[in-house]
Amino acid sequence: MKLNAKPNKKKKKMITIVVIIIFVIFACSTLTLINRKYFFIEKAFKNVSSLVNSYIISNAYSTNSFSENVVSSKISYLQKENNELRKNLELQEKSDDYVIGEITNHTAKNWFNIVEISKGYNDGIKKDDAVINSEGLVGFVSKVSGKMSEVKLLTSVSQNNMLSVTIETNDGYVAGVLSDYDVNKGLFKVDGVMSKSNILAGDKVTLSGYDNESYKGIYVGMVVKEESSNYGLNKTIWVESSVNFDDLMFVAVVKEKK
Repeated sequence: MKLNAKPNKKKKKMITIVVIIIFVIFACSTLTLINRKYFFIEKAFKNVSSLVNSYIISNAYSTNSFSENVVSSKISYLQKENNELRKNLELQEKSDDYVIGEITNHTAKNWFNIVEISKGYNDGIKKDDAVINSEGLVGFVSKVSGKMSEVKLLTSVSQNNMLSVTIETNDGYVAGVLSDYDVNKGLFKVDGVMSKSNILAGDKVTLSGYDNESYKGIYVGMVVKEESSNYGLNKTIWVESSVNFDDLMFVAVVKEKK
């Protein structure tokens, strides 16, 4: 009988320990659910937890982190600005006929019509000078003052201010008139094409220079598609420009040749 005493005592101890653990867990769960004052140990634990949470939050949203985000954004913008300026300066290096200007105003009210640049007649700019960037034709100078100019964007083209253009095809050069801009399609419309030449997607479209010798050869865009009318006698050509008219930073004004 004495041999079985020890195992029985061990079983009783194990049962007692399990009961105590279950009781403690139940008591803790109950205490967290009732409205009461916290014990000292609980207060200490909660204070430590609060400090840790505050540290994590303050570290994640600290002034230093905020400043780094601002600085990073500014650096990215300056890099983009620098790249745009470099592209336009390459145009100026090729010819003295270009004046580089920075876009100083592009209002939502006239988003597709007008921008202002930081150069004027003090820099040799005149009304009707063509304005380009590294991607192609941007527009034309519409107003000039001493230190600034207003530029009418190419996207404002209409039946009232059409432009004579030339389409370079495999069969030769074809004349047409840039007459409209479709905002939804993001494409320019060329009318008055009477030629029987086969006009293909990718053909280059440039200013003809009939109105102004300085305009001749300035790149407008490339043909996307053609549409025929009047039994194929007339063609409407749709042209896509590479210029991002929504994100202009620097432009080059083409001074009139003397």
